[in-house]
Amino acid sequence: MNKIEKFLNSGAYIALIFAITFISWSFYKETPPHIFNSYNMIGVFLLILILGFIFVFFKNTMYSIPVIISFLFILNKSDMTFETTTDLGFPVIAMSIFLISFVIHIIRFKPKFERKTFFLGFLLIAIAYPFALIYLPFDVNAIAVSLLGALFLFLYMFYSNTMKGNLNYLFKIMLFANITLTLQVFFYIYQGYVLHPELDIYYRLFQGWGRNLGWANINDMCFYIALTFPSYLYFIFKKPQTYLTWFLMILPVTAVILSKSRGGVIGFGVVVIGVILFFILRGNKKHLTHGLIFLTVSVIVFWINSAIFEIWYEFFLDSLGENLNDFSTGRLEIYKNGWEVFKDYPLFGGGWLSIQRLYPGERMFMYHQTFIHTLATMGLFGLAALLVHYFQIAKYTFKDITLEKYLFIIGYIASQVHGLIDNVQFSVPYSVLIVLILALFETSEKKDKLRACQS
Repeated sequence: MNKIEKFLNSGAYIALIFAITFISWSFYKETPPHIFNSYNMIGVFLLILILGFIFVFFKNTMYSIPVIISFLFILNKSDMTFETTTDLGFPVIAMSIFLISFVIHIIRFKPKFERKTFFLGFLLIAIAYPFALIYLPFDVNAIAVSLLGALFLFLYMFYSNTMKGNLNYLFKIMLFANITLTLQVFFYIYQGYVLHPELDIYYRLFQGWGRNLGWANINDMCFYIALTFPSYLYFIFKKPQTYLTWFLMILPVTAVILSKSRGGVIGFGVVVIGVILFFILRGNKKHLTHGLIFLTVSVIVFWINSAIFEIWYEFFLDSLGENLNDFSTGRLEIYKNGWEVFKDYPLFGGGWLSIQRLYPGERMFMYHQTFIHTLATMGLFGLAALLVHYFQIAKYTFKDITLEKYLFIIGYIASQVHGLIDNVQFSVPYSVLIVLILALFETSEKKDKLRACQS
Protein backbone atom coordinates (compact mmCIF):
# COMPACT_ATOMS: atom_id res chain seq x y z
CA MET A 1 0.00 0.00 0.00
CA ASN A 2 2.92 2.35 0.62
CA LYS A 3 3.99 2.12 -3.02
CA ILE A 4 0.44 2.76 -4.17
CA GLU A 5 0.12 5.75 -1.86
CA LYS A 6 3.42 7.11 -3.14
CA PHE A 7 2.03 6.89 -6.68
CA LEU A 8 -1.26 8.53 -5.65
CA ASN A 9 0.79 11.40 -4.21
CA SER A 10 2.63 11.95 -7.50
CA GLY A 11 2.11 14.18 -10.50
CA ALA A 12 2.05 11.05 -12.70
CA TYR A 13 -1.16 9.88 -11.00
CA ILE A 14 -2.81 13.28 -11.46
CA ALA A 15 -1.75 13.35 -15.12
CA LEU A 16 -3.15 9.82 -15.60
CA ILE A 17 -6.54 10.76 -14.15
CA PHE A 18 -6.88 13.79 -16.41
CA ALA A 19 -5.64 11.79 -19.41
CA ILE A 20 -8.42 9.27 -18.77
CA THR A 21 -10.83 12.19 -18.50
CA PHE A 22 -9.86 13.78 -21.81
CA ILE A 23 -9.68 10.51 -23.77
CA SER A 24 -13.04 9.37 -22.40
CA TRP A 25 -14.62 12.78 -23.02
CA SER A 26 -13.44 12.75 -26.65
CA PHE A 27 -15.85 9.88 -27.38
CA TYR A 28 -19.14 11.67 -27.95
CA LYS A 29 -21.13 9.81 -30.61
CA GLU A 30 -24.05 7.74 -29.39
CA THR A 31 -23.50 3.97 -29.33
CA PRO A 32 -26.98 2.38 -29.72
CA PRO A 33 -28.92 1.15 -27.90
CA HIS A 34 -27.40 3.56 -25.39
CA ILE A 35 -27.89 7.31 -25.79
CA PHE A 36 -24.53 7.92 -24.10
CA ASN A 37 -21.29 6.87 -25.73
CA SER A 38 -20.21 3.56 -24.21
CA TYR A 39 -16.54 4.53 -24.13
CA ASN A 40 -17.40 7.76 -22.36
CA MET A 41 -19.26 5.70 -19.76
CA ILE A 42 -16.36 3.27 -19.40
CA GLY A 43 -14.19 6.24 -18.44
CA VAL A 44 -16.79 7.34 -15.90
CA PHE A 45 -17.01 3.88 -14.32
CA LEU A 46 -13.22 3.60 -14.22
CA LEU A 47 -13.02 6.84 -12.25
CA ILE A 48 -15.80 5.61 -9.93
CA LEU A 49 -13.83 2.46 -9.16
CA ILE A 50 -10.66 4.48 -8.47
CA LEU A 51 -12.63 6.77 -6.16
CA GLY A 52 -14.12 3.85 -4.25
CA PHE A 53 -10.69 2.22 -3.90
CA ILE A 54 -9.19 5.40 -2.43
CA PHE A 55 -12.02 5.92 0.06
CA VAL A 56 -11.85 2.35 1.29
CA PHE A 57 -8.08 1.93 1.66
CA PHE A 58 -6.63 5.39 2.38
CA LYS A 59 -7.19 7.73 5.30
CA ASN A 60 -6.09 10.83 3.38
CA THR A 61 -8.93 11.67 0.99
CA MET A 62 -6.76 14.21 -0.85
CA TYR A 63 -5.96 11.48 -3.38
CA SER A 64 -9.61 11.43 -4.45
CA ILE A 65 -9.63 15.15 -5.39
CA PRO A 66 -8.30 14.64 -8.97
CA VAL A 67 -11.02 12.03 -9.51
CA ILE A 68 -13.82 14.24 -8.17
CA ILE A 69 -12.68 17.14 -10.36
CA SER A 70 -12.43 14.84 -13.38
CA PHE A 71 -16.07 13.84 -12.90
CA LEU A 72 -16.96 17.48 -13.54
CA PHE A 73 -15.29 17.50 -16.97
CA ILE A 74 -15.83 14.01 -18.39
CA LEU A 75 -19.42 13.82 -19.67
CA ASN A 76 -19.88 14.63 -23.35
CA LYS A 77 -23.50 14.61 -24.45
CA SER A 78 -24.65 17.89 -25.96
CA ASP A 79 -28.40 17.41 -25.33
CA MET A 80 -28.03 16.03 -21.82
CA THR A 81 -31.10 16.27 -19.59
CA PHE A 82 -32.12 14.76 -16.27
CA GLU A 83 -33.79 11.90 -18.15
CA THR A 84 -30.76 11.07 -20.29
CA THR A 85 -28.46 10.86 -17.28
CA THR A 86 -30.38 7.82 -16.11
CA ASP A 87 -29.30 5.87 -19.19
CA LEU A 88 -27.09 2.90 -18.24
CA GLY A 89 -28.10 3.70 -14.68
CA PHE A 90 -24.69 5.27 -14.11
CA PRO A 91 -25.87 7.98 -11.68
CA VAL A 92 -27.43 5.32 -9.45
CA ILE A 93 -24.38 3.06 -9.66
CA ALA A 94 -22.00 5.99 -9.16
CA MET A 95 -23.88 7.24 -6.12
CA SER A 96 -24.14 3.71 -4.71
CA ILE A 97 -20.39 3.09 -4.98
CA PHE A 98 -19.68 6.55 -3.56
CA LEU A 99 -21.99 6.06 -0.58
CA ILE A 100 -20.78 2.52 0.17
CA SER A 101 -17.11 3.51 -0.01
CA PHE A 102 -17.88 6.68 1.96
CA VAL A 103 -19.54 4.67 4.74
CA ILE A 104 -16.65 2.20 4.81
CA HIS A 105 -14.20 5.13 5.06
CA ILE A 106 -16.13 6.64 7.97
CA ILE A 107 -16.37 3.30 9.79
CA ARG A 108 -12.74 2.36 9.20
CA PHE A 109 -10.98 5.67 9.84
CA LYS A 110 -13.48 7.34 12.21
CA PRO A 111 -12.77 10.98 11.28
CA LYS A 112 -13.86 13.70 13.69
CA PHE A 113 -16.06 16.33 12.09
CA GLU A 114 -15.55 19.93 13.16
CA ARG A 115 -16.66 23.29 11.81
CA LYS A 116 -13.79 24.75 9.83
CA THR A 117 -12.90 28.16 8.38
CA PHE A 118 -15.53 28.40 5.64
CA PHE A 119 -18.32 26.51 7.40
CA LEU A 120 -20.60 29.49 8.12
CA GLY A 121 -20.69 30.72 4.53
CA PHE A 122 -21.44 27.28 3.11
CA LEU A 123 -24.06 26.67 5.84
CA LEU A 124 -25.92 29.90 5.08
CA ILE A 125 -25.84 29.16 1.34
CA ALA A 126 -27.13 25.63 2.01
CA ILE A 127 -30.05 27.13 3.97
CA ALA A 128 -30.75 29.78 1.31
CA TYR A 129 -30.93 27.28 -1.57
CA PRO A 130 -34.21 25.51 -0.59
CA PHE A 131 -35.90 28.17 1.55
CA ALA A 132 -38.27 29.34 -1.19
CA LEU A 133 -39.77 25.82 -1.37
CA ILE A 134 -41.66 26.65 1.83
CA TYR A 135 -44.05 29.05 0.11
CA LEU A 136 -43.83 28.14 -3.60
CA PRO A 137 -46.13 25.56 -5.26
CA PHE A 138 -44.73 22.05 -4.97
CA ASP A 139 -42.52 21.00 -7.88
CA VAL A 140 -40.56 17.77 -7.61
CA ASN A 141 -37.98 19.07 -10.08
CA ALA A 142 -37.14 21.93 -7.72
CA ILE A 143 -36.11 19.61 -4.89
CA ALA A 144 -32.93 18.25 -6.47
CA VAL A 145 -31.49 21.61 -7.49
CA SER A 146 -32.53 23.20 -4.18
CA LEU A 147 -30.52 20.59 -2.28
CA LEU A 148 -27.28 21.38 -4.12
CA GLY A 149 -26.28 23.85 -1.42
CA ALA A 150 -26.48 21.04 1.12
CA LEU A 151 -24.32 18.90 -1.18
CA PHE A 152 -21.64 21.60 -1.27
CA LEU A 153 -21.74 21.89 2.52
CA PHE A 154 -21.45 18.10 2.83
CA LEU A 155 -18.43 18.01 0.50
CA TYR A 156 -16.76 20.81 2.42
CA MET A 157 -17.36 19.16 5.81
CA PHE A 158 -16.17 15.79 4.56
CA TYR A 159 -12.99 16.92 2.84
CA SER A 160 -11.98 19.58 5.37
CA ASN A 161 -12.07 16.89 8.07
CA THR A 162 -10.67 13.86 6.23
CA MET A 163 -7.92 15.36 4.13
CA LYS A 164 -4.30 16.21 4.83
CA GLY A 165 -3.75 18.75 2.09
CA ASN A 166 -0.67 19.70 0.15
CA LEU A 167 -0.52 22.91 -1.88
CA ASN A 168 2.01 21.55 -4.37
CA TYR A 169 -0.49 18.74 -5.04
CA LEU A 170 -3.30 21.29 -5.44
CA PHE A 171 -1.42 23.30 -8.04
CA LYS A 172 -0.52 20.15 -9.96
CA ILE A 173 -4.24 19.38 -10.09
CA MET A 174 -5.03 22.90 -11.28
CA LEU A 175 -2.30 22.75 -13.93
CA PHE A 176 -3.46 19.42 -15.38
CA ALA A 177 -7.09 20.56 -15.16
CA ASN A 178 -6.17 23.67 -17.16
CA ILE A 179 -4.36 21.59 -19.78
CA THR A 180 -7.36 19.23 -20.01
CA LEU A 181 -9.83 22.10 -20.42
CA THR A 182 -7.58 23.71 -23.03
CA LEU A 183 -7.39 20.45 -24.98
CA GLN A 184 -11.18 20.18 -24.88
CA VAL A 185 -11.46 23.67 -26.37
CA PHE A 186 -8.96 22.74 -29.10
CA PHE A 187 -10.99 19.60 -29.80
CA TYR A 188 -14.05 21.85 -30.13
CA ILE A 189 -12.15 24.14 -32.52
CA TYR A 190 -10.81 21.19 -34.54
CA GLN A 191 -14.31 19.76 -35.03
CA GLY A 192 -15.48 23.11 -36.41
CA TYR A 193 -12.38 23.29 -38.62
CA VAL A 194 -13.15 19.87 -40.13
CA LEU A 195 -16.82 20.73 -40.73
CA HIS A 196 -16.04 23.77 -42.91
CA PRO A 197 -13.41 22.85 -45.53
CA GLU A 198 -14.77 25.49 -47.93
CA LEU A 199 -13.61 28.42 -45.77
CA ASP A 200 -10.26 30.16 -45.39
CA ILE A 201 -8.03 28.49 -42.78
CA TYR A 202 -8.42 31.25 -40.19
CA TYR A 203 -12.20 31.45 -40.60
CA ARG A 204 -12.36 27.68 -40.16
CA LEU A 205 -10.68 28.06 -36.76
CA PHE A 206 -13.54 30.27 -35.57
CA GLN A 207 -16.48 28.14 -36.71
CA GLY A 208 -16.83 26.03 -33.59
CA TRP A 209 -18.35 22.60 -33.23
CA GLY A 210 -21.98 23.64 -33.61
CA ARG A 211 -22.75 22.01 -30.26
CA ASN A 212 -21.70 22.43 -26.65
CA LEU A 213 -18.98 20.38 -24.99
CA GLY A 214 -21.37 18.10 -23.12
CA TRP A 215 -20.74 19.17 -19.54
CA ALA A 216 -20.44 22.87 -20.44
CA ASN A 217 -20.69 25.40 -23.24
CA ILE A 218 -17.76 27.28 -24.72
CA ASN A 219 -18.31 30.36 -22.51
CA ASP A 220 -18.06 28.20 -19.39
CA MET A 221 -14.75 26.75 -20.51
CA CYS A 222 -13.16 30.20 -20.46
CA PHE A 223 -13.80 30.99 -16.80
CA TYR A 224 -12.58 27.55 -15.73
CA ILE A 225 -9.42 28.15 -17.75
CA ALA A 226 -9.07 31.60 -16.12
CA LEU A 227 -9.58 30.15 -12.62
CA THR A 228 -6.82 27.55 -13.06
CA PHE A 229 -4.46 29.59 -15.29
CA PRO A 230 -2.32 31.00 -12.41
CA SER A 231 -1.15 27.44 -11.68
CA TYR A 232 1.45 27.92 -14.43
CA LEU A 233 2.97 30.74 -12.39
CA TYR A 234 3.29 28.50 -9.36
CA PHE A 235 5.64 26.14 -11.19
CA ILE A 236 7.44 29.02 -12.90
CA PHE A 237 8.23 30.46 -9.47
CA LYS A 238 9.06 27.05 -8.00
CA LYS A 239 11.26 26.06 -10.96
CA PRO A 240 12.32 29.29 -12.69
CA GLN A 241 14.89 27.50 -14.84
CA THR A 242 12.16 25.56 -16.71
CA TYR A 243 11.02 27.01 -20.06
CA LEU A 244 8.37 24.39 -20.85
CA THR A 245 5.83 25.83 -18.40
CA TRP A 246 6.22 29.26 -20.00
CA PHE A 247 5.41 28.05 -23.48
CA LEU A 248 2.55 25.83 -22.29
CA MET A 249 0.88 29.10 -21.25
CA ILE A 250 0.45 30.02 -24.92
CA LEU A 251 -2.06 27.18 -25.34
CA PRO A 252 -4.84 28.42 -22.99
CA VAL A 253 -4.34 31.99 -24.26
CA THR A 254 -4.87 30.77 -27.83
CA ALA A 255 -7.84 28.62 -26.81
CA VAL A 256 -9.68 31.54 -25.19
CA ILE A 257 -9.09 33.80 -28.22
CA LEU A 258 -10.35 31.16 -30.67
CA SER A 259 -13.38 30.42 -28.48
CA LYS A 260 -14.97 33.72 -29.64
CA SER A 261 -16.35 34.13 -26.11
CA ARG A 262 -16.58 37.85 -25.33
CA GLY A 263 -17.20 37.21 -21.65
CA GLY A 264 -14.40 34.68 -21.67
CA VAL A 265 -11.98 37.24 -23.09
CA ILE A 266 -13.01 39.76 -20.41
CA GLY A 267 -12.49 37.30 -17.55
CA PHE A 268 -9.28 35.96 -19.04
CA GLY A 269 -8.08 39.51 -19.62
CA VAL A 270 -8.40 40.09 -15.87
CA VAL A 271 -6.29 37.02 -15.09
CA VAL A 272 -3.65 38.07 -17.62
CA ILE A 273 -3.45 41.54 -16.06
CA GLY A 274 -3.15 39.93 -12.63
CA VAL A 275 -0.39 37.63 -13.86
CA ILE A 276 1.57 40.53 -15.41
CA LEU A 277 1.26 42.65 -12.27
CA PHE A 278 2.34 39.69 -10.17
CA PHE A 279 5.48 39.23 -12.26
CA ILE A 280 6.33 42.92 -12.10
CA LEU A 281 5.79 43.23 -8.35
CA ARG A 282 7.00 39.82 -7.15
CA GLY A 283 9.29 38.45 -9.84
CA ASN A 284 13.07 38.43 -9.62
CA LYS A 285 15.51 39.12 -12.45
CA LYS A 286 15.30 35.57 -13.82
CA HIS A 287 11.49 35.62 -13.83
CA LEU A 288 11.39 38.96 -15.62
CA THR A 289 13.99 37.84 -18.18
CA HIS A 290 12.10 34.67 -18.97
CA GLY A 291 8.86 36.64 -19.03
CA LEU A 292 10.31 39.05 -21.58
CA ILE A 293 11.40 36.13 -23.77
CA PHE A 294 7.93 34.56 -23.49
CA LEU A 295 6.25 37.87 -24.31
CA THR A 296 8.51 38.40 -27.34
CA VAL A 297 7.84 34.93 -28.72
CA SER A 298 4.09 35.33 -28.10
CA VAL A 299 3.99 38.68 -29.90
CA ILE A 300 5.82 37.19 -32.88
CA VAL A 301 3.51 34.17 -33.04
CA PHE A 302 0.35 36.28 -32.83
CA TRP A 303 1.74 38.90 -35.23
CA ILE A 304 2.37 36.21 -37.86
CA ASN A 305 -1.23 35.10 -37.34
CA SER A 306 -2.68 38.61 -37.01
CA ALA A 307 -5.61 37.59 -39.23
CA ILE A 308 -7.03 35.87 -36.15
CA PHE A 309 -7.48 39.20 -34.40
CA GLU A 310 -8.95 40.82 -37.51
CA ILE A 311 -11.58 38.08 -37.72
CA TRP A 312 -12.25 38.35 -33.98
CA TYR A 313 -12.83 42.08 -34.37
CA GLU A 314 -15.24 41.41 -37.27
CA PHE A 315 -17.13 39.00 -35.06
CA PHE A 316 -17.23 41.58 -32.28
CA LEU A 317 -18.70 44.23 -34.62
CA ASP A 318 -21.30 41.77 -35.90
CA SER A 319 -22.31 40.98 -32.31
CA LEU A 320 -23.16 44.60 -31.49
CA GLY A 321 -26.72 44.23 -32.80
CA GLU A 322 -29.27 47.02 -32.92
CA ASN A 323 -29.36 47.74 -29.20
CA LEU A 324 -27.63 46.93 -25.91
CA ASN A 325 -29.91 43.96 -25.24
CA ASP A 326 -28.88 42.42 -28.57
CA PHE A 327 -25.23 43.04 -27.75
CA SER A 328 -25.69 41.31 -24.40
CA THR A 329 -27.32 38.32 -26.15
CA GLY A 330 -30.61 39.02 -24.39
CA ARG A 331 -29.05 39.28 -20.96
CA LEU A 332 -30.50 42.69 -20.13
CA GLU A 333 -34.00 41.30 -20.52
CA ILE A 334 -33.06 38.34 -18.31
CA TYR A 335 -31.66 40.71 -15.67
CA LYS A 336 -34.84 42.77 -15.77
CA ASN A 337 -37.01 39.68 -15.34
CA GLY A 338 -34.78 38.49 -12.49
CA TRP A 339 -35.17 41.85 -10.75
CA GLU A 340 -38.96 41.58 -11.06
CA VAL A 341 -38.87 38.12 -9.48
CA PHE A 342 -36.79 39.55 -6.63
CA LYS A 343 -39.32 42.33 -6.05
CA ASP A 344 -42.08 39.72 -5.80
CA TYR A 345 -40.08 37.60 -3.33
CA PRO A 346 -37.54 39.97 -1.72
CA LEU A 347 -36.63 38.02 1.41
CA PHE A 348 -35.95 34.48 0.20
CA GLY A 349 -36.36 34.72 -3.59
CA GLY A 350 -38.52 33.03 -6.16
CA GLY A 351 -36.73 29.71 -6.11
CA TRP A 352 -34.33 27.94 -8.46
CA LEU A 353 -36.93 27.16 -11.11
CA SER A 354 -38.24 30.72 -11.32
CA ILE A 355 -36.36 31.37 -14.56
CA GLN A 356 -37.87 28.27 -16.15
CA ARG A 357 -41.32 29.61 -15.35
CA LEU A 358 -40.33 32.78 -17.21
CA TYR A 359 -38.87 30.89 -20.18
CA PRO A 360 -40.85 27.62 -20.39
CA GLY A 361 -39.45 25.00 -22.72
CA GLU A 362 -36.01 26.62 -22.97
CA ARG A 363 -32.77 25.19 -21.61
CA MET A 364 -32.41 28.07 -19.17
CA PHE A 365 -31.27 27.52 -15.59
CA MET A 366 -29.69 30.76 -14.39
CA TYR A 367 -30.00 34.52 -14.73
CA HIS A 368 -26.51 35.00 -16.21
CA GLN A 369 -25.33 37.35 -13.47
CA THR A 370 -24.20 36.36 -9.98
CA PHE A 371 -26.02 39.00 -7.94
CA ILE A 372 -29.21 39.10 -10.04
CA HIS A 373 -29.37 35.33 -9.86
CA THR A 374 -28.83 35.36 -6.10
CA LEU A 375 -31.55 37.92 -5.48
CA ALA A 376 -34.04 36.28 -7.86
CA THR A 377 -33.61 32.75 -6.52
CA MET A 378 -32.67 33.27 -2.86
CA GLY A 379 -33.54 36.90 -2.10
CA LEU A 380 -31.81 39.12 0.42
CA PHE A 381 -31.05 36.17 2.65
CA GLY A 382 -29.20 34.48 -0.19
CA LEU A 383 -27.28 37.68 -0.95
CA ALA A 384 -26.27 37.96 2.72
CA ALA A 385 -25.11 34.32 2.66
CA LEU A 386 -23.05 34.95 -0.48
CA LEU A 387 -21.45 38.05 1.04
CA VAL A 388 -20.50 36.08 4.17
CA HIS A 389 -18.94 33.45 1.89
CA TYR A 390 -16.97 36.15 0.03
CA PHE A 391 -15.88 37.74 3.30
CA GLN A 392 -14.57 34.45 4.67
CA ILE A 393 -12.58 33.80 1.49
CA ALA A 394 -11.13 37.33 1.53
CA LYS A 395 -10.27 37.16 5.24
CA TYR A 396 -8.52 33.82 4.84
CA THR A 397 -6.73 34.75 1.63
CA PHE A 398 -5.32 38.10 2.71
CA LYS A 399 -4.25 36.89 6.16
CA ASP A 400 -0.59 35.78 6.09
CA ILE A 401 -0.67 35.98 2.30
CA THR A 402 1.56 33.53 0.42
CA LEU A 403 2.48 32.82 -3.17
CA GLU A 404 -0.26 30.20 -3.39
CA LYS A 405 -2.91 32.55 -2.00
CA TYR A 406 -1.84 35.29 -4.41
CA LEU A 407 -2.25 32.94 -7.35
CA PHE A 408 -5.59 31.58 -6.18
CA ILE A 409 -7.06 35.04 -5.68
CA ILE A 410 -5.95 36.15 -9.18
CA GLY A 411 -7.87 33.29 -10.79
CA TYR A 412 -10.79 33.60 -8.38
CA ILE A 413 -11.27 37.33 -9.03
CA ALA A 414 -11.04 36.77 -12.79
CA SER A 415 -13.75 34.10 -12.68
CA GLN A 416 -15.95 36.29 -10.47
CA VAL A 417 -15.60 39.19 -12.93
CA HIS A 418 -16.83 36.83 -15.63
CA GLY A 419 -19.71 36.05 -13.27
CA LEU A 420 -20.96 39.62 -13.63
CA ILE A 421 -22.16 38.69 -17.13
CA ASP A 422 -22.55 34.90 -17.02
CA ASN A 423 -23.33 31.78 -14.96
CA VAL A 424 -20.31 31.26 -12.73
CA GLN A 425 -20.78 31.33 -8.95
CA PHE A 426 -23.66 28.85 -8.84
CA SER A 427 -22.55 26.64 -11.70
CA VAL A 428 -22.25 23.17 -10.17
CA PRO A 429 -18.72 22.36 -11.45
CA TYR A 430 -17.48 25.79 -10.31
CA SER A 431 -19.05 25.44 -6.87
CA VAL A 432 -17.52 21.99 -6.39
CA LEU A 433 -14.11 23.26 -7.53
CA ILE A 434 -14.19 26.14 -5.04
CA VAL A 435 -15.23 23.80 -2.21
CA LEU A 436 -12.34 21.44 -2.95
CA ILE A 437 -9.77 24.21 -3.46
CA LEU A 438 -10.70 25.89 -0.17
CA ALA A 439 -10.65 22.58 1.71
CA LEU A 440 -7.22 21.79 0.29
CA PHE A 441 -5.90 25.22 1.24
CA GLU A 442 -6.96 25.13 4.87
CA THR A 443 -5.87 21.54 5.49
CA SER A 444 -2.38 22.06 4.02
CA GLU A 445 0.55 22.25 6.37
CA LYS A 446 2.34 25.58 6.60
CA LYS A 447 5.62 24.06 5.46
CA ASP A 448 4.01 23.42 2.06
CA LYS A 449 3.43 27.11 1.53
CA LEU A 450 5.93 29.26 -0.30
CA ARG A 451 5.87 32.94 0.50
CA ALA A 452 6.00 35.19 -2.53
CA CYS A 453 8.81 37.29 -1.08
CA GLN A 454 11.04 34.18 -1.11
CA SER A 455 10.55 33.51 -4.83
